[in-house]
Amino acid sequence: ESRHAVDRIDARNGQVEVTVPDGSDEGTTKTKEIEVPAGEVWFINRFNLVTEAEVSGNIRISSFPKSDDVDKRYLETNQAAGADTDYDLAAAGELGTELRLVGGDKITVVGTAVADPLTDDRVVTLTLYGRKAKRLVE
Repeated sequence: ESRHAVDRIDARNGQVEVTVPDGSDEGTTKTKEIEVPAGEVWFINRFNLVTEAEVSGNIRISSFPKSDDVDKRYLETNQAAGADTDYDLAAAGELGTELRLVGGDKITVVGTAVADPLTDDRVVTLTLYGRKAKRLVE
């Protein structure tokens, strides 16, 4: 499957943003997801997570085991406010390989207010990088 790429995944088709609204109290969390379309398989090799001032961020992966009845977080602790970080999934200390997602799998970006209250709308942006393929294996 992975060798039969049909498209790239990047900011054009693999980006999701969540806004934590102005005036939100510390600890307020907002989420937004991106879902792999039916019949496709995505091979993700890098996450880029950008957190604006006053908000931390994380990523939830639906195909990972559940944690407290919600999708498990990719990062052990939230990424700090005001950061722009690439996570190379194939690197040591990360997954050690690409993340394979099939139709119906979801990746959720999570934004959490770390200031009380927020002084403006704050955005957390997740950009996926990798490739799409036609699903050959069930």
